[in-house]
Parts: sequence; C-alpha cells; structure tokens
Amino acid sequence: MPQSNSKTYSVISFFGDLLLLSFTFFIASFIKFGNIIPPDNFYFLLFFGWEICWILLVIKFNLYEIPRILYLDKMLSKNLQALVVFVVLSGASIFFITDYKISRLFFFTSVTLFSFISLVFRALALFYVKRRRQTDRSDFTELALIGVNRHVSMFIRAVYSNPRYGYNIAGILTDAPILGEMKKFKKGNLEDVFQFLDTHKSIDEIVISLPHSKADLINELLEYADNNMIRVSVIPEFSEYLSQLFSIEYIENIPVMKFRREPLQSISNRMLKRGMDIVISLLVIILIFSWLFPLIALAIKLNSKGPVFFAQERSGKYDKPFKCLKFRSMTVNDNSDSLQATKNDTRITKIGGFLRKTSLDELPQVFNVLFNDMSLVGPRPHMLKHTEEYRVLVDKYMVRHFAKPGITGWAQILGYRGETKTVKDMEKRAHADIWYIENWNLMLDLKIMFRTVFMVLFKKEDNAY
Repeated sequence: MPQSNSKTYSVISFFGDLLLLSFTFFIASFIKFGNIIPPDNFYFLLFFGWEICWILLVIKFNLYEIPRILYLDKMLSKNLQALVVFVVLSGASIFFITDYKISRLFFFTSVTLFSFISLVFRALALFYVKRRRQTDRSDFTELALIGVNRHVSMFIRAVYSNPRYGYNIAGILTDAPILGEMKKFKKGNLEDVFQFLDTHKSIDEIVISLPHSKADLINELLEYADNNMIRVSVIPEFSEYLSQLFSIEYIENIPVMKFRREPLQSISNRMLKRGMDIVISLLVIILIFSWLFPLIALAIKLNSKGPVFFAQERSGKYDKPFKCLKFRSMTVNDNSDSLQATKNDTRITKIGGFLRKTSLDELPQVFNVLFNDMSLVGPRPHMLKHTEEYRVLVDKYMVRHFAKPGITGWAQILGYRGETKTVKDMEKRAHADIWYIENWNLMLDLKIMFRTVFMVLFKKEDNAY
C-alpha cells in the first residue's frame, strides 16, 4: 500500500479505536450507574489507563499494518489476540494490583462491547480497503518481473493479475518463451532489463526469479534497486521443484530452510489456544454437561447393558496414545478397537444411533480437553490400529500428529468425517488436517467451532452413523 494511503488508514483506525473505547466506557457507565459520567475518579484513571494500554498493544501487534496480500481472517485473528491480552491485562491490573472494588458489571460490559464493536469496525475497514483496491489504481503497486518459471506463472494468474490485491504488471523480462494470456506482458529479454527500468520510473517493486547461474545479474539488480528506491522480492528457483511449503530463517546470518509453517510452535499461540480450550470446555461442562449427562446416562443404561462411557486408546500428539472418552453408543463387543462403525452397523444401539447422528457421543471429550490430551479443534484422533495402517498407505499421514487431536477439526467441516471407506478418503482427511496445522489462527478455530455447531443443529451428515 502506498505510504499516504497506509498513513490515512492508520490515522483513521487509531482515532476510531480511541473513540470506540470512549463510547463503550460511557455506555457501560450508563448501564451500571444510570449516568454516562461514573461516580468515582478511579474510573477515569481506568479510562486513561485503557487508552494507553490499547495504544501500546496496537504498536506491539502492528494492528494498523495492511499487507498487500490481505486475508481478513488472519488480520482479525491478530486483532482478537490483542483484545484477549487487553482484557487479561486490564483484569489483572484491577483485581490483583489495586484494592479498589470496581463494578464487575461495568468492567465486563466495557471490555465486551469494545471487543465486539472494534472487531466489527476493523472487519468493515479491511473490507473497504479490499474493495477500494479494485477501483483506485493510484493504490496499486507497479511491478517488473525478471525471469519466469512455473510458480511465477501461477503467482501472476492468482495474485498479480487479480485487481483485489492491488498490483499492476508493468512488464516481464525473460529469455524464456511466454505463451497464452501472459504474452502481452513480455517487454524484452534479460539483456533489456536495465533499459526497461530506466524508462519506467514508476516501478515500485522488482520480482526476481532467476537461476543461480545468473548470480551476477541478480546482484546488479539488487544494487540498482537500492540506488533507485525500488523494493525487491525473490521467488527462488528451487521453488520450481519443491512441492512442499517452506520458510527461511536466519541463524547467525546463515539462511536455514524449513519445510513446514507451524503457528502452534509459538508458545504464545499455544497459550492462547490452551486458554480458549480451558474456558470453553469448563463452560460446556457447567452449562451443558452438568444437566445433560444424567439424561444421556439414564438413556444408555435403559437401552443396553454396559458402562455409560466408552474409553478407547487413540493416537495423540506425537503419536502418544491416550484414553479418548465417549458416551457408549454400541453394545459391548470385542471389535471396538479395530473395526470402524459402518452404515446400518448392528452394534449401534438405538440411543447410540441418536448420539452419533447428533455428535453428542463426543461430548465427554471436553474432559480430555481439560486433561490436555486433546484440544477443542484439531485433527480427529484415530484408533491405534488405523494409525499403523494409514501411516504406510497415506503420504505425510503422520504429520497430522504434530498437533493435539481435537473434538472437531477442519477436515470434519469439509465433510471428511465418519467412516473412511477408501484410502483416498483418509488421504483427503489427512491433507485437510495438515492444512489446518500449517494455517492455524484463533479465528480459524472459532470459525470451525461455529460451523460445527451449525452442522450438528441444521445439517444432516451422510457419514454420521
């Protein structure tokens, strides 16, 4: 984004946030005290503390930066993380550092309203930015692409040619032939690069994709770019033959390539996810499990002989086995640890069929979440026998065990749940699980949970048996 537009967005967002915080502060005061002015000066000290705290968090989380490749869910996830830290810091400061008995209604009303309205405000602002990029060409980044390979061609079609990302291709310079719709962008060969750049002073960024044999030209381009205030991106030649995602980190100034992005390797992300797991699972136990358990337990006992719960060893994080809890939905049998449930399975009891269709049989797994064997969202845990079978049959199958298993997951909301009739079915599930591990963020977890609830309540699943 050009500097002027970025600055305008930052200024509007900054003052918008401060106004929203002020608005929610006075609304909470009116709800609690019947007046927009709180009765005690401590509240005004709290107000100014909140303003300062939020400004610092905005800087810490870099909330006003708008990347060129803009993903709303990732941007909102970053804002949500900042809001969680804001609420935790505020609560800790008030209830543990000071002796003042502040109104809990006022506190929770203020932070809840601010969190909700600020997320809506940010979503609308980001949506406006995305729409504006499609119509306002002054906001576009002018590109020159030096060299072409298969990945560059894919990138041109998916990103650089898409107006919503705000790029304009000034030209492609390559010795390789270009066919199809991209042919119109070719402005010369590699020997014409510097002449082209000298005559196109509007170039904002150079994208280089050249083999290592062109190291001299690459260094000349980097020097030219630095001397002419042009940014440089490099799509490495080896991306052509590496099918796996990778990232590069620097250790003692030495580039080290890593072949998988794992957001949950970050301790802050793991703490955030674990905090959400604990809070939501406790709420489910207190608000739902506490009264629903006696009813389900009674129905199970009246319907068939055997225990209320069914505990089965399944593969957990790093392939470590754990006891996965469920409401028993089958008659007691010797094949439960080796044979999947199938359609019209005679082992499934009448009440068990209802529990499985509504996914209520999975409800006891909230205790697995509390015990830290599982998460609310993650790859579904499989029987030990199936793990041993599919680790040989499905490529990269074991990667899904880099994360804690979940009660629900990305594969499940895509429809890859229940019986796996073919190896291809398990392959699709495993690939969806790996995508989740590589693309995790808090908003994605919330999206999966909401969609799971919607599917359970309103959508009939053919594989739910």
